[in-house]
Amino acid sequence: MLKPRVGLLAFSESHARNDVYKKRKPIWDRELQRFVATLEADAEIIWPSHREIRGKREAVQAVQEIHAAAADCAVLYPPIFVAPALVAHAANLLHVPIALVHNDAPDSLSQLAFLAVAGAMDQIGVPCLRLPGDYAEAQNWPRLMAFLRAAAARQRLRGQTYGSIGGRSLGISTGTADVAQWERLFGVDIEHIDQFEIARRAENQNPETVSHHINWLSDKSETVAYNDSNFTPAHLQKQVGSYLATKELVKLYELDFMGVKCQPEMSNGYCLQCINVALANDPYDADGRKQPVPCSCEADADGALTMQVLNLLSGGKPTNLNDIAWLTANEMTLANCGSMATYFAAPSADPDHSLARVQILPHNFGEAGGAATVFTVPAGIEMTFARFFRRESQYALGVLSGVTEVKDRAAQSATIQTRPLIFLRMNIDKNHFLETFGSNHIHGIEGDFKRELRSFADILGIDFFDYDLHG
Repeated sequence: MLKPRVGLLAFSESHARNDVYKKRKPIWDRELQRFVATLEADAEIIWPSHREIRGKREAVQAVQEIHAAAADCAVLYPPIFVAPALVAHAANLLHVPIALVHNDAPDSLSQLAFLAVAGAMDQIGVPCLRLPGDYAEAQNWPRLMAFLRAAAARQRLRGQTYGSIGGRSLGISTGTADVAQWERLFGVDIEHIDQFEIARRAENQNPETVSHHINWLSDKSETVAYNDSNFTPAHLQKQVGSYLATKELVKLYELDFMGVKCQPEMSNGYCLQCINVALANDPYDADGRKQPVPCSCEADADGALTMQVLNLLSGGKPTNLNDIAWLTANEMTLANCGSMATYFAAPSADPDHSLARVQILPHNFGEAGGAATVFTVPAGIEMTFARFFRRESQYALGVLSGVTEVKDRAAQSATIQTRPLIFLRMNIDKNHFLETFGSNHIHGIEGDFKRELRSFADILGIDFFDYDLHG
């Protein structure tokens, strides 16, 4: 999980009531110590020089210091009753997401302060997460941490660059993005790069480096099934060369995440980009462990954005792009074009475990030829699926969850035989999903990140669609 950098502003009785301060200081110490002991296990605490804020100048200085320390978010905490205006004044100066918490200790009057502060913040229009009840309650702590992680992901997303390598693929309009809207809402720039750069650079790769990566992939994979037509050693050389070329583009253009168009120019005119995209999303390659660079097929910008947010929330886990091939209320078949990260075959960050379950097989489309990564995600994996999409140019975030199962691959449609597959068992309102979900693509990650995603949508001020049926 992502470990947020949290600016902690702990407020106390004002200097004007020093007699009250002396009487209640032991309560403040006790309750602050309890909160800090809980928080520091899951977050990096950014302390201002005045750990106990009693006046306006101290509050202003504290805000300046946590901004200077690049805190992802701020927690405002009155362990005892304090002047509400003091807390609201600090909140109004913050430029990061805010959580307001309190305790339920009978002698603290922290809840009273919480209500007064929240009301003051509402009056001046400063949004925050209000945590109802003692922060340590079982239902409250996970909610607080989900908010803090979402805030951290949002802050770290700001300033990043998406590489759009190619343009709209196959007429899929939902894969495009508005550069100005991304800058305004997400703080992300879009760098447009022609696919020719991949082909040009692939042909100029060091032959020994290409051979090293091909040998590694061949040795680690379950099988590499060459044929005499559309998948020969020359095809794999182009595909691996494309991956190495794309790594160069990531470095040259300082890309944080990306999408590769592939179809139809590369798939018909040079080689399929499945191996390229799979390895970009993996936590390893022939050179060892690495950070995944979320990469979408078909230059799907909103898809890559979703993948990057999931990657940030999880602290760097691989993500994927899937076509929604078929669904009912309880089952979904997800069939990636052929380029899912091989990590998901186990799932494992050890290629000796994951790649050993991957077949590199000739693809069933693309005149230029090339291979796909073919496997089925194993049963029993809890996964979260999400997608940013737009309704009348306004962003929304749709989310569902489920557990993987395994089905007979041979019984599936011929169209998806040469693709990595996910069979998902879930419980959704199918009609609501089909009526409102804004894409044919959806993006998965191992684990439960629904709380974080809901908080992320709340922080951005966009609609959130929870497609899971509860109870």
